[in-house]
Amino acid sequence: MPVEKQRQKSPAEFFSDNAAIAGFDNPGKSLYTTVRELVENALDAAESVGTLPSIGIEIKEMNQTEFNAYRGVLGSNERKDSSLFGLKDKKSKKRKLEGGGDAGDTGDTDAANDAASEPVQQEQKVEKGKKRASKAEDQYYIVTVKDNGCGMAFEAIPNMLGIVLSGSKYGVRQTRGKFGLGAKMALIWGKKSTGVPVKVVSAHMTEPGTIPKSVTTCVLDIDIYKNRPRTEVHEETKNTEEFVGTEFQVVVGGNWKSHGKYIKSYLQKLAIITPYAEFKFDFIPTESTKSAKVDVLYERTSDNMPELSREVKHHPSSVNNLLIQQLLDVSNTKTLFQFFTTELAGIKKPIAQRIIAELAVGDKSFSEDMRPKNILKTVTEFGNPDGTCLSPAGEYNLRLGIERHYKPDHLFTCTSKADAHDGHPFLVEVGVAYGGNCRDKVNVTRFANRIPLLFEPGADVSKKICDKLINWKSYHMDPVANSIEVFVSIVSTKIPFKGTGKEYIGDNISAIKQRILTCIQSCCRQIKEILGKRKKLGDAKSRRNKLAKYVPDATNAIFGIVEVVAAKKTSSAASSQSPYSKLLSDVKSKTFTKKKFEEKLLELVDKEVKEAENQDLLDAKKTSVSHPDEQLIYLKPMDREKDLAWGEAVKGGNFVFVPSQAIVDSSGKFVVK
Repeated sequence: MPVEKQRQKSPAEFFSDNAAIAGFDNPGKSLYTTVRELVENALDAAESVGTLPSIGIEIKEMNQTEFNAYRGVLGSNERKDSSLFGLKDKKSKKRKLEGGGDAGDTGDTDAANDAASEPVQQEQKVEKGKKRASKAEDQYYIVTVKDNGCGMAFEAIPNMLGIVLSGSKYGVRQTRGKFGLGAKMALIWGKKSTGVPVKVVSAHMTEPGTIPKSVTTCVLDIDIYKNRPRTEVHEETKNTEEFVGTEFQVVVGGNWKSHGKYIKSYLQKLAIITPYAEFKFDFIPTESTKSAKVDVLYERTSDNMPELSREVKHHPSSVNNLLIQQLLDVSNTKTLFQFFTTELAGIKKPIAQRIIAELAVGDKSFSEDMRPKNILKTVTEFGNPDGTCLSPAGEYNLRLGIERHYKPDHLFTCTSKADAHDGHPFLVEVGVAYGGNCRDKVNVTRFANRIPLLFEPGADVSKKICDKLINWKSYHMDPVANSIEVFVSIVSTKIPFKGTGKEYIGDNISAIKQRILTCIQSCCRQIKEILGKRKKLGDAKSRRNKLAKYVPDATNAIFGIVEVVAAKKTSSAASSQSPYSKLLSDVKSKTFTKKKFEEKLLELVDKEVKEAENQDLLDAKKTSVSHPDEQLIYLKPMDREKDLAWGEAVKGGNFVFVPSQAIVDSSGKFVVK
């Protein structure tokens, strides 16, 4: 009976074998995920020191021959033993294509071997002499991402990039990443697909806004089995060129033809949710693939960068037995009462005393055998998690991003109040755009912690709400004929993704579902208000045109009668006192003509239509959306001796306010309009 050997896998080896968990499903998706992870790291690095991000992304494509030259490997035309690599002479190839073969040939076609030796898009013969393009082939890519962020310290770089599941983002706070996988998985994928180590050039800021004194150059890969970095170059030089930030370069296998569109879409959507950042993207194709060169610049349109998220303590309703035990082990508190009131959020002192009484253990010191049962998830007296730890994009930034890319006719945004699911605070921001350059029908763009989500949109809660729960026609919008864009951004200390790919949020969390629905409905009501007024104005114009169409016929009929009556008019006293005597006299004397009569009828039509229009607008105002939270804004100058600069922008956490006119009320307060 064979003896089974038991062995352990390091985190690096596990994720190397199960790369799909981190989004490295196939070469095309791996290229996309590599760019995404490096760009998000660059954003974090700049935001951490309060610097408006400026990020450069370059992808340079290489075919097999160019890649061989890059890594110093002999090309196919320089092989010593061509048959070892499936490369035959022309006569041998011809015999095989005609159905023959060399002695000992297994019958496998050599065309596949020839194509594999240089993976470019080939044309293959099919029946009836037709030709078709083969599936896009994998290539090799040099991916370089440069930022202007905080940089990495000399001694920290190897461990920051060469140890999987190590990072600074563990804890209860909103972050773009959680598991310390991003750049490390790009390194592992590069090692698997090309064997080329990564190169990092970084200048670490000791103080925000300063020029670092030195620059670190590090070339490394990772020991998969030991989960340790393996450095080839690690040196520090003087920063004579005033280099700032980090430049990360990795060589990976990938497929631009299948996933290049996702990379471009990702950057476009990222520019929407982060208009305070500048993105410069270049794709340099190899000549053999005939791909189009890409050179895109998303300029910065805002300098209002969201505040950094804060780390908070665990909420009692979010902890489990393992976490409770871990918190007890690392806590410096001496008693359960101190633990509940200082190590967890939302537990007030009276509630802590009641919990201790329920546990029946007394407020004594911790001991090895004392691990209180976790009843915290069933207690209902806790306060809600603190939503101030979150860092949403802000309605101002969201509006700027949408307006820049889509230039809609109408755009409204809405932000929900902070709520919680399973003890984790969350907040929803929604924008609904109508008309302009918006795409046809209803399109949903999703963000999670300010990261665009591109894949599996049909399973996402936002898409399901727009398709099934929103009656667009009730808001004067046609989901088939009109152009509508819906933007949904969710920020939370824990995004409830469904599946390992982390590409969509399920519709099974009622709190999130309800907040999204409410925000979309709020935006739609405001669009409905405008479209309703437009419709009423259109109805009034149509009514006027319809009435005006009958004015000539009415003029001929009425004026003809008046002319007959005027001709029979007598000069008696009774007739001279008639209210129509002057009109009849003017008609008889030709001073009041048919043309003037027609003009008077048109004036009467316009008057009646205008009165009806005013009444419609008055009715619409009475039934319009009310905004109970609206109130006047008062700005008081810090120095009474100086005049206020009313054209100067006033910046807030989630808005920029530009006053246009100032009025001083009786109390001396400045009412801004």
